[in-house]
Amino acid sequence: MANDVILTIENVSLSYGDRYIIKDAAFGIHEGDKLGVLGINGSGKTTLLRILSRVLTPSSGNITPRKNLKIGYLEQDPFFSEDSTVMQHLLPDDPKEQKAEHVYKALLSKLGIDTYDKPMQLLSGGQRRKVDIAKVLATEPELLILDEPTNHLDLDTIEWLQDYLISLKIALIFVTHDRYFLDAVCNRIMEIEQSKIYFYEGNYSDYVKGKLIREQDTLRKETRRQAQLSKELAWLSRGAKARATKPKNHVDRVKELISKSYLIEQQDLDISFQTDRMGRTILELHKLSKSYGSSPLFEELDHNFQPLERIGILGPNGCGKTTLLRMITGDVNPDIGNIKLGLNTHIAYYKQDEDSFDPKLSVYEYIAQYAESIRTADGSKVSATEMLNRFLFDGKMQQQKLSALSGGERKRLYLLKSLMFGANFIILDEPTNDLDIRTLEILEDYLDAFKGCLLVVSHDRFFLDRCVDYLFIHENGRFRKFAGNYSDYLLVKRYEKEEREEAANPEIMRPKRINKGLSYNEQREFAGLETRIQELEAKLSELEERLSLPNLKVQEYSNLASEIDQLNSEHAKIFERWVELSDKASL
Repeated sequence: MANDVILTIENVSLSYGDRYIIKDAAFGIHEGDKLGVLGINGSGKTTLLRILSRVLTPSSGNITPRKNLKIGYLEQDPFFSEDSTVMQHLLPDDPKEQKAEHVYKALLSKLGIDTYDKPMQLLSGGQRRKVDIAKVLATEPELLILDEPTNHLDLDTIEWLQDYLISLKIALIFVTHDRYFLDAVCNRIMEIEQSKIYFYEGNYSDYVKGKLIREQDTLRKETRRQAQLSKELAWLSRGAKARATKPKNHVDRVKELISKSYLIEQQDLDISFQTDRMGRTILELHKLSKSYGSSPLFEELDHNFQPLERIGILGPNGCGKTTLLRMITGDVNPDIGNIKLGLNTHIAYYKQDEDSFDPKLSVYEYIAQYAESIRTADGSKVSATEMLNRFLFDGKMQQQKLSALSGGERKRLYLLKSLMFGANFIILDEPTNDLDIRTLEILEDYLDAFKGCLLVVSHDRFFLDRCVDYLFIHENGRFRKFAGNYSDYLLVKRYEKEEREEAANPEIMRPKRINKGLSYNEQREFAGLETRIQELEAKLSELEERLSLPNLKVQEYSNLASEIDQLNSEHAKIFERWVELSDKASL
């Protein structure tokens, strides 16, 4: 790469006991890198980010940053004081690093946060995530490290963040499961596979192609190894006397061929559960409304679910998406309306935040407390141990405590617990948070073949496009129904926006100047006002266009907003005088 190296990683390893998380990593981070980090749950993605951000010290190796390199790090679950307000949480501990308050407010505004004095503990998960993103962006780092930045965010914020990161002229390293986000932002992909790191140039689509080429090359190497090994084994089988006459290094090479396989053993998740048939009535929602205190969430939602219906729920953070799911499962009562559940409808509910994890339990004990045998799609019963194996928890991992699992491994375990009772109506609340892409692909395949209904809240655009064909969209205090997936909705949304803009900004047809009734000085003033109005409108149009650019720094955004306010004020005053003189001229 032509760009300068800003961070050098030399033979870095991290191990716990005899298990390597990262082994002999050696690479450089360059100016302008937009690097996406991939790997299965538990492969060490978060660990690598913590090493690069100097939060975690590796077991061996060196990390050398460029002199005075400023690093910004967004953790997956940052600490916050429950008593601190949004603004207090944003401010850095060192007063010398603090910026003017309007800088933070401008950035929060871009992220859709306008409650600066609200305690952090009262914010939703998505709102806290927005505040944490604002906090790290406000530091204006040269290397930005983000761990699952899209988790809990609504779709509009994800698209804004995506455009913003594309426009940044700094180095970026991030972990995410969002395949559209990876495709749009990345110019390099780093994959962690069995403690080794592999690089692919380009975005996620290029990675998929490159991964296929690498796997085909690996398969060719393994085929050659097997062919050579067959010949050498035939030679070995001639007998001890014949072997004794051969050079020792030849025998050693045969032993190496036996032990050296190019193929990486990689078991796939196996999702298979029995599904009961549905009755005539599945689930009916009758004029549901819900408020918290004086804050209404939604009102008058009506829907009768049909067989095989697959619905995604969209809306900003805090609009009541999870509340709706909890109403359907009976955890929350509606203020108005009622819910009718069919007699043969059995619901599986995957919660956004599972609260039943006892960190002292082992993986096996956690599942066995619910069932020691589970019925699969073909009607056979398997033990909890076997089902855990199918969900990639081998015998050793089944004895691990829940506290030792990674966030993604806990989510995969909870997915098993949620689906294992043979439901015919699946409700998923942010199922893609923390799951690796391979697990998501297998879950998507399972849902494709699922013979029941699906209701899902997700910010993952790829997942929504793949798994749903109908949407509930929260707009103006109601859920609007839309036939189609997320990409279909996005096209319609852009068309509707263009129509609204055209209606709000019609071409202004000013009356021709009629100077009758105006004095000479007023005629000159009238002409000058019209010229100035045209100048102001052109300037305002230019500034508003610049304000919408995603690559603005916070200070630039604040300055532009201030200038627009001043020009609007001047325009209003001049236009009022222009109307007065125009009316007088028409007398």
